[in-house]
Amino acid sequence: MAEFPVVTKSPLRWVRWGLLLGVTAGAIGLVDAAHAILMPFVVSLVLAYLLAPLVELFVRHGRLSRVLAILLVYGLLGLLLAALLVYMLPVLVQESLRLIRIVPAFAQDLQSSWDYWLMRFHQAPMPAPVRQNIHQTALHLESLLVTSVQRFLHALFGLVPGVISILVAPVMAFYVLKDLNRVRERFWTVVPVSWHGAIFKLGFDIDRALNGYIRGQLMVAFIVGLLSALWMVILGIPFAALIGALAGITDVIPYVGPIAGAIPAVALALAKSPWLAVYTVFGFILIHQLEGTVIAPKVVGDSVGLHPLVVIFAILAGGAIFGFVGLLLGVPLAAVLKVVLSHLYRRLSVTLDHDSVTSVQ
Repeated sequence: MAEFPVVTKSPLRWVRWGLLLGVTAGAIGLVDAAHAILMPFVVSLVLAYLLAPLVELFVRHGRLSRVLAILLVYGLLGLLLAALLVYMLPVLVQESLRLIRIVPAFAQDLQSSWDYWLMRFHQAPMPAPVRQNIHQTALHLESLLVTSVQRFLHALFGLVPGVISILVAPVMAFYVLKDLNRVRERFWTVVPVSWHGAIFKLGFDIDRALNGYIRGQLMVAFIVGLLSALWMVILGIPFAALIGALAGITDVIPYVGPIAGAIPAVALALAKSPWLAVYTVFGFILIHQLEGTVIAPKVVGDSVGLHPLVVIFAILAGGAIFGFVGLLLGVPLAAVLKVVLSHLYRRLSVTLDHDSVTSVQ
């Protein structure tokens, strides 16, 4: 009578998850230990990934050497940035100087409004316990505001390593783009032929996950910044261009970014009128609801496919390890890690199941 192989999957499942957790913990530990060195390298890889299709286009259809194609792409990118700076920088500088000039008056108006409502509060008839609770809550909010400002200033100083990485990244990205084909050829000669199919599929899945997120998220951020500036103009709030630029930049950071981008606008509106602050909050909520329900699904799609809790963890972990740049790159790096772990899990499943069947036979 023929014997059928018996496969017991429970121990194998623990082995797979143990290996995956070990690999993940080791990778996180390595990144945490060498984050200062890895940060500019990661930024340069992202930049090279974004520019590689354009470089390949000039090489294939423009019949240019690879170095000339890269220099041409850098030149076009530099012209685009210069045009944006020529158009936007005077406005941003002018509004920033105006903002600096009115900060004392703004603080005085805010203090006057606070004193007025505090006086109304003390004159209003209410039970003593209720008055005491409201007073304690107000003191807590005041302390929380001071702490938030201190943390914000501390975060500004934390941007310095990120700025250095951004300045170094184009140089590193140049060499990545220059030797990309050579690295590919060398890589395929070293890797066993039997692995080519699996690695090609892995690269394809990573590219598909990143394409929608990185390129789409930049477009979404631009649209959000434009809509935010337009809403500021409609409400008559000053520094519309500055607020729009800040809203667009911070929108790249999921969940946290929209709140950080709205705070300056609400503060400026509150100095004029409480109702204007309400309209400002309503506008930002409407813009980000539109982003979440219409713009982002259309532009970005579901290519990343991460659970919201995973996204939040990726943002926190990226910020803790890489600072501000980590907040921007945390989600796409998590998407890459998800694809790699998914492929590794399937590979381990096939290998361990095959070994189990063989041992039973």
